[in-house]
Amino acid sequence: MVLEVLDFHRALYDARWNGEKSDDLLLSMAELEDELLKLMLENGFDYEEFKEMLSQLYIPPYKYDLLPEHLKHSNSAKKEKLGRPSLGVTKKISLTLPKDIWDKIEIEKTELDLKSTSAYFRKFILDHFKGSL
Repeated sequence: MVLEVLDFHRALYDARWNGEKSDDLLLSMAELEDELLKLMLENGFDYEEFKEMLSQLYIPPYKYDLLPEHLKHSNSAKKEKLGRPSLGVTKKISLTLPKDIWDKIEIEKTELDLKSTSAYFRKFILDHFKGSL
């Protein structure tokens, strides 16, 4: 049955990316791939379809858009919150100041050990509003 193949493929994807293996999948990856081939051939798939599904096992979870639909629902692909947590809402602004002020900001930014101009302005804005929040 096709669902059995897709479920096994999803379990194989999780085993590949998370090391997650159910009790019936306590085999090496090579053995699991052999089991996938056997299951696919038993269910009417051909070798080209097997090679395609095998190649999908190597698509990393962060390339979510490239995954086939059934793998998008795997435990590995569900890790939606990768990277740093958001600090808030980002709004792009453009600020015009005289060059001598920008130079002073750069010096002060270095003295405060801030990594970016955004961090510099964020610090002062948050400090300013801290009492009213």
